[in-house]
Amino acid sequence: MICIIALIVFGILGIFSASYRKLAKEAFDCVFRRITFRKCVSGLDERIKVQVINIFMNKSPQTARFIYKNFEVLSWVFTALLILSIVFSGIGLYNYA
Repeated sequence: MICIIALIVFGILGIFSASYRKLAKEAFDCVFRRITFRKCVSGLDERIKVQVINIFMNKSPQTARFIYKNFEVLSWVFTALLILSIVFSGIGLYNYA
């Protein structure tokens, strides 16, 4: 579910830069399709997957192979971590106030 993370990141970056707005729209389309149990047609998730694998391929092919095989699970883990981080930051801000 890397599209959720991409939506949040590109949505924030799209506020300040017009070049990220197209990516934010693609991420929104991908998230909307995934919520309605359809496959993402924009290919955004595949492009992000290829870019991540390319980074790790240069450093460690074994790590790249592991990430390639378990990319969906890892994206769910990072999505859960993002949501938990937002929740705990909100709780911290509430307690600070």
